[in-house]
Amino acid sequence: MDAHQIMVFEYAAMIGIPMLLVLTSLAYAFALTWAFMPLGVLLVLALFVYGVLSFVEVFVHGAARGSLEGKIEGKTFFKVARLPGKSIERITFSVKRFDPHTKALRTDTYSAEADGHTNVLDALINIKDNVDPSLSMRYSCRMGICGSCGMNVNGKPALACETNVMECQKNGVVEVSPMLGHPLLKDLVTDFDDFFEKHKALEPHLFRENAMEKYRANRIYKQNPEQEDKFLPFSYCIMCGLCLDACPVVNSNPSFIGPQSLSQTLRYRADSRDQMGGKRLDLVDSLEGVWGCEFIGACSDACPKGVDPALAIQMLKGDIMKDKLLGGGKKP
Repeated sequence: MDAHQIMVFEYAAMIGIPMLLVLTSLAYAFALTWAFMPLGVLLVLALFVYGVLSFVEVFVHGAARGSLEGKIEGKTFFKVARLPGKSIERITFSVKRFDPHTKALRTDTYSAEADGHTNVLDALINIKDNVDPSLSMRYSCRMGICGSCGMNVNGKPALACETNVMECQKNGVVEVSPMLGHPLLKDLVTDFDDFFEKHKALEPHLFRENAMEKYRANRIYKQNPEQEDKFLPFSYCIMCGLCLDACPVVNSNPSFIGPQSLSQTLRYRADSRDQMGGKRLDLVDSLEGVWGCEFIGACSDACPKGVDPALAIQMLKGDIMKDKLLGGGKKP
């Protein structure tokens, strides 16, 4: 079956079900009178033929095009559906996997097909489902919100679900490895326990002197655009950990709090509803806090949501200096 025939069948499949309902209704309505009985018979026949074509396309041709097929160097690879207008290429995935038994990384090579819409996570899931079930990686939402699928792609920290295979491949090869800014668990999976503990230690929530407000607030604390502009750019963090993996200080000094937690400190520090004042600055006024940052800016480059942790840390440094000179823990 050539591309033109496939296109015809796919269009028939797309409109087959709506047409099924329309033709059924017309056939039923016109068949109520003897005068329109021949027309009703023709419509029923047309309905039957159209329904058969749609069924064949959806359940036969569709399944055949999305099935496993092909062998490359003794390994089965996954062939995506060949749809008209999509250029499909065979891509080699070089995956560095951490083995918890040997405490070392090993490289496994897989082959898969990809088109212009395939992302790295899709390809890895296809490899896991159809080639190597032992391959382990973390993922959840698959739409760049949860931050679970963070890994290194071609040496740079990225979300696998937002990284297009055809755009990142180099000479038909995509290199994938786990993030090294976090303890390794298995294959592409890293341990985030220390990451979350550091985040929690900086009390990332609005602090109110009246603790009962969180149970029975007496009023709504509305924010005007000027107030929102101070904290909103730093509130888009999805806690993916890519900024820590990109940070050279984190990779050389594990006790450094890290850009993610520090940027969230500014997020709540800059919020006019927060009443922690200078106490929040005291939590990060140390060499493990803001003064450990060397202002390289790699964390901001790695953020998939456009948060600027490097800027947040420098703003915290300025607030600490103002607080020491002026006192009182004033707002920025």
